[in-house]
Amino acid sequence: MSVLADRRISALLAAEVVSSLGTQMTWLALPWFVLRTTGSPQRMTWVIIAEILPIAVLGFWGGAIAARVGTRRTMLVCDIVRAPLLAAIPVLHALGLLPFPALLALVAASGIFIAPYMGVQRAVVPELVGEEQADVAHLTALFQAANRSTIFLGPPAAGLLIALVGAANILYIDAATYVASFVLVLLFVRVPEVTVPVDDRGMLAGVRFLMRDRLLRVWAPAFTLLDTGWQLLFASLPVLVVTHYHADPHVLGWLFGGLGGGALAGAFVAMRLVRHVEALTLGSAAFVCQIGSLWALALPAPWAVAFLGMVSGGFFMSLVNSPTQALVMLRIPRHLRTQTIGTFGVFQCVASPIGLLLAGQALGRYDARSVLVVVLSMQTLAIAVFIVSALSERSALRAASLEAT
Repeated sequence: MSVLADRRISALLAAEVVSSLGTQMTWLALPWFVLRTTGSPQRMTWVIIAEILPIAVLGFWGGAIAARVGTRRTMLVCDIVRAPLLAAIPVLHALGLLPFPALLALVAASGIFIAPYMGVQRAVVPELVGEEQADVAHLTALFQAANRSTIFLGPPAAGLLIALVGAANILYIDAATYVASFVLVLLFVRVPEVTVPVDDRGMLAGVRFLMRDRLLRVWAPAFTLLDTGWQLLFASLPVLVVTHYHADPHVLGWLFGGLGGGALAGAFVAMRLVRHVEALTLGSAAFVCQIGSLWALALPAPWAVAFLGMVSGGFFMSLVNSPTQALVMLRIPRHLRTQTIGTFGVFQCVASPIGLLLAGQALGRYDARSVLVVVLSMQTLAIAVFIVSALSERSALRAASLEAT
């Protein structure tokens, strides 16, 4: 915990906790609001698509802009702009002035600022602690522990608040958390400026690097498929609860909270393991355990079984993310990180709307558990690609090390 003595890290950690708590509540409240007011899974998925689509359309530009503007200024702009956009949704709803197209427009406008934020959110970690794999993985695990605590607390709190004040009003809380994050970063976070060579300032610089790297050019489509699967899984859970668990929002909150609670415990374990276990080995083994746990969602069983699957899946998810994200980050040259991480986000957000459109149709026609079988099969395939390429890379690195000696 000595890293928290650095005021920049502790302030950034506090900003992450505050803003993520509001975001996690909104991730449950907004789809629930649309599903219960319209009764349409298709409209629910359209709202999710509206947030993701701007990342796909503007993501390359967002990463390039973030590279020029800098990590700190990008975070400040994204936080302060998204606050009024989110607050406008409950305001207009209360006034009876929120037709569905207006809701989509507000959600899409907020999504515009997600792409540049995605690029800097991870790139800032090595700017704070340096370029050593163990240090970056350790701080990544610490930030994940903070983020996972909000997944554990946010959805159950949202489930309770939905019943008390209504789903739309939770967005006021989310808007306030962005303001709080803005203030913390403005007052306490200073990071070194990174000069980007002129030749690498273009919006496709990240794409060119991904295509050159032998591991990342395989992982990019695998991560795209995997993250698309997560989007589809999250979209399927509200329908699963409505159709199989008596439309109880508390159950939905506990399912999301179980994922966060397991991920929180896993993040603390990862903080120790990343200094002792080789990254590719740890990531591959944890991936197998993660997907095995999530298959519990497709079982015709009481919601407690699905809850335990989410808890276990969240635990192993943290053991995957900490070493893998650090490894990916450090394979990318420092001046290309925002563009390249933004490129990962673009690939994922191009595929996710297509998958969500199909999921919306499928959830309207087929049982939610049948849809989850397809989604989990897709994730299993992506994980298999990751593991095969990871083990191949590990063998190549060991061979190169032996030749060098």
